[in-house]
Amino acid sequence: MSDWKALARLALRGALETRRSGNVPKAVPVCVFDLAERLKLEVRFCAGGSFEGMYAKGSNVILVPSLRPPGRQAFTGAHEMGHWYFGHGSRIDELPEFAPDDRNDPEEWSANLFAAYLLMPSWAVESSFNRRVLDPKTCTAVELYAVACELGVGYETLVQHLRWSLRLISPSRAAELANATPKSIREHLLGNVATKHLMLADVDWITGNIDLQVGHTALLPADAVVEGGEIAVLADLPAGRLVQAKKPGIARAFLEGREWAKFLRVSRADFEGRSLYRHLDDPDAK
Repeated sequence: MSDWKALARLALRGALETRRSGNVPKAVPVCVFDLAERLKLEVRFCAGGSFEGMYAKGSNVILVPSLRPPGRQAFTGAHEMGHWYFGHGSRIDELPEFAPDDRNDPEEWSANLFAAYLLMPSWAVESSFNRRVLDPKTCTAVELYAVACELGVGYETLVQHLRWSLRLISPSRAAELANATPKSIREHLLGNVATKHLMLADVDWITGNIDLQVGHTALLPADAVVEGGEIAVLADLPAGRLVQAKKPGIARAFLEGREWAKFLRVSRADFEGRSLYRHLDDPDAK
């Protein structure tokens, strides 16, 4: 076994061990920020665009830039948690897009794979596809986007993980899926409705919460009932009920007569501070 294969196995083992320590089953999505709090790690969102993430050894603090897209923030948090798990020294990372074929730095590569396996273990990926009766080799970009939203990762990150880590799709299939972008998928689903971020929450999203920032939108199943002033219904579209996050807090959506129900957790836009407090009501938002 090569050293790289050994590191990959350690990354997988570490990700699963971390999930077990946080009482997160291997077949369900995980919010890395909630997991960090359970593991006594402090995550802080901070201003600044000159770095992607930071782990401070000894203080057990992870810093995540507040201006990054949510999927990238999640991967950054998981990457820095990888440095914590492996006992690496304090790091200030300029983290590129997930690139599991980049082996220039063993510690960075290990943290990258740890993050991928923490957020997207094969069991959770397969469960998400199976519940939707989908095959990554044949599903549409929109269907793959729904899986990425449930897992809490970026669309391109999931495509690369399916290709490089899980080896569930071929390089040509990955290139085909990569031709679609989150922007083009949003335009396909919403038409001329402008939004910089969309969570696609279908009826097969059965575990975890829907996390939004103020101003972000979510496409819920048609006829979903929304409870709470944090969320406003914008429109009923052919693809579902479009809602927007209006203020920090926690709302609820459900389908009458069906078992589907979700909490929608709303944080302030570009929130700065400890992740534990990101969903608290902001009096300035009223």
